[in-house]
Amino acid sequence: MHFNVATLLQEGVGSRRDGRLEGEAMHVAAVGWSALASGEVRLLRSTRGVLVHARLETAPLVECARCLEPFRQVLSLTIDEEFVAPYDLLTGEAVEPIDEDDFRIDEQHHLDLSEAVRQYEQTAIPIQPVCRPACAGLCAECGSNRNLAPCGCAEAVTAGPWEALTALSERLHATEESDGATET
Repeated sequence: MHFNVATLLQEGVGSRRDGRLEGEAMHVAAVGWSALASGEVRLLRSTRGVLVHARLETAPLVECARCLEPFRQVLSLTIDEEFVAPYDLLTGEAVEPIDEDDFRIDEQHHLDLSEAVRQYEQTAIPIQPVCRPACAGLCAECGSNRNLAPCGCAEAVTAGPWEALTALSERLHATEESDGATET
């Protein structure tokens, strides 16, 4: 999403513009990323460029950590970033200092939110996204998706992680009762 901020850059520090996005397409071709974003954007003139405050929603396609099915994860993003202009439009002087990590306003005075939205979206995606709280996941034995249909394996794997110790305990108790002594 591009904003032409030429007139805002000619105004004094503290001038602002407010806007609303509805399903705006965002693209970062270098990494093959695209998304649709909706929400509110506030542009505020700063000494180095434009401070952007945005509350946006995106819905990237992610893979469920339980059933491995793709789904859209709705994310709410709050973006607070300064976009630096290459030079001051009022004085014509270069803006100093510009760090390599700064978001930049291009030479045509366009501010592109796409890279900022991509970075905030990537950090907002949960480490293990789940398609729904009741997702049954995949069967550990046969690998079938238990959300689609129950498998015959599900009933066979009910003992849990203590099954081997329970069997050992029962075997020791049975041996103790028959021998009258405890084996170790």
